[in-house]
Amino acid sequence: MKAKFLFFLFLLIPLIGFAQKQPRQILAGRVVADSLNVENLSVQNITSNIKAITDGNGDFTIYARPTDTLLFSGIAVREAKLVLKKEHFTGRRLVIELNVDVTVLDEVVIKANALTGDLESDSKNTKTKNITGGMNSAGLIASDPTIRPIANPNTALPSNVLGSPLTGVNFNEVYKMIFKKKKRTDKGEIYGNSSAKNFSENVKERYTHHFFTNMLKIPNDEIGLFLAYCDKGKETAWMLEPKYEFELTDYLVNQSSEYLKKGK
Repeated sequence: MKAKFLFFLFLLIPLIGFAQKQPRQILAGRVVADSLNVENLSVQNITSNIKAITDGNGDFTIYARPTDTLLFSGIAVREAKLVLKKEHFTGRRLVIELNVDVTVLDEVVIKANALTGDLESDSKNTKTKNITGGMNSAGLIASDPTIRPIANPNTALPSNVLGSPLTGVNFNEVYKMIFKKKKRTDKGEIYGNSSAKNFSENVKERYTHHFFTNMLKIPNDEIGLFLAYCDKGKETAWMLEPKYEFELTDYLVNQSSEYLKKGK
């Protein structure tokens, strides 16, 4: 009996190892919540540290596989975790319903000197304080009001990302469009195994499907060809380090513009 058990265990171990190495695939889903805007909610694959953001309809796409754990979070919603199973990869859209996180106030105090609605009266009764940063009006130097254009603008990025000549690049929009992951002190699966994977595999797991097709405008069936086009061996390998994430993103944006021009 003991010999049969050991033989069965010997056969089971390779199957478990094979299941753990199953490649990740694109999982499409939708987040719904009653009377709440479902745009810009965070969807994070805790297992692989891949992160995605929902669009205006609550839709998202993320690389995952069975046994991965997804964390759903955002403002005014309660965090929820989901351990993925094989049933979630049948081709049907995964629908997740989140509960609204309501904060109940213990007490509301209405002061006697609250605003009355009369602008003239309220402005006289409201105390104001001028903040000059320790400088008086005589010490302020008039600056040149001329607005200078940004040199060599990056035309590969949309206008809402580039911002204005005064503000420069809107990095918040960049994070939303490429689904940038939070940096961790403990290296996750992608960064930790960067030496064992080639350039294409690292980039494909680090960025979501939405980033390639919607921001870079790369056709779905050409993502692999585009990543092979970007792979320059040692010239690009250094950008796989987490500290060079901005350089890698800018490189992919510029390369996508060149790739699309050659394809015309």
